[in-house]
Amino acid sequence: MNYNLLYFILPSISIVFSLSMILFSFMRGKKSPTLYSFIFCHVISTIWTLGQILENASTDEEQKWVATVIKYSAIIYMGAAWFTFTLLYTKRVIYLKKSLVLIFILPIAFNIAVLTNQYHCLFFSDYAFEAKTYGLIFWIHTVVSYLYLISSITLLLVTQFKSIEKYRIQYAFLAISILFPTVLNILYISKVIRPGTDFTPIGFAFSSFIFFVAVFKYRFLNILPVAITSILDAIPQIVVAIDSNNEINYSNKAFHSFLPQYKPSVQNNIAKFNEYLRKKVYIDEKNLLVLDRLASAGNEPFTGELEFKWPNLNKTIFFLINVIPIQERGASIGKVLIFSDVTEYKHLINENVQKNETLSLMAQKLLEANLFHNEAASICEDPRATK
Repeated sequence: MNYNLLYFILPSISIVFSLSMILFSFMRGKKSPTLYSFIFCHVISTIWTLGQILENASTDEEQKWVATVIKYSAIIYMGAAWFTFTLLYTKRVIYLKKSLVLIFILPIAFNIAVLTNQYHCLFFSDYAFEAKTYGLIFWIHTVVSYLYLISSITLLLVTQFKSIEKYRIQYAFLAISILFPTVLNILYISKVIRPGTDFTPIGFAFSSFIFFVAVFKYRFLNILPVAITSILDAIPQIVVAIDSNNEINYSNKAFHSFLPQYKPSVQNNIAKFNEYLRKKVYIDEKNLLVLDRLASAGNEPFTGELEFKWPNLNKTIFFLINVIPIQERGASIGKVLIFSDVTEYKHLINENVQKNETLSLMAQKLLEANLFHNEAASICEDPRATK
């Protein structure tokens, strides 16, 4: 029973947890590079665990080698994957594509070394069904992976101390979830504990449990409760939630109907939104000042009116904008922007103003005509006026 538990049952539970997290995150998470990197980490851990199960179930050397290739093709990328996620989650990435190239260039080289090991024997210096001996490239890969993982844990702990109390628990959970399988792997590689199989994938079950707690209890990755998103999607007003870094964390369906081509998951900064809107519509200088207030760093509430015209519509559009700062224990954690379309209301007011001006002009002309008539009548009645 212990053999089955360690070799098959616990790793299978880990796979179930990881797949559940991948599915739930993809369905409910805010689509962003951070979410995709988080999902990639779980895909890697799933492949690693699957390779371990296949390796344990192998009956000959050929089967075991195929399982080992699958397993190490995931292991090699694990440190880089978590490091990438940590950089994105702590907002320390400026040029994502360049960063990805630098982070993954060595893991890709290590993966090629695994696939071509039979020609150089530098990853595994000796490989047999009963045992394997690690080569030089394996140890270089191990050092690089541990550096990535230790850097990830350090970044999360440093960010935890600098963040407000509400988000500290998230960083702590993440650090623990990365630390636990890392420690298990170190114990296995160093042969401090010899269970007969790599039990690092078992640590993923523990990590996945922590992720579930972080998602449901602490809204990890800005996953909002379903009821709240349903309510916000149902209202006609445009609602945009912005964090303390002026990055768009949420936008409802009305926003996407207003600008269907705009992708908040890519152009996620409010300054980029302002730049995009200026290219799409005609806005005069006075209203540009109103638009610039949305990207200001101030924490004061703001209400303003924005006027613009679509290029293909000769009609002025009016939006009433409300900026509501969100604070927690005196610290600003973001703000909510609400755009209310008051175009019809404004046009009705303008029509009424024009009608009132027309009626006033007509009344003035009638009054002048009446005065002229009275004056003429008085002249006709007074004979002396004609002398």
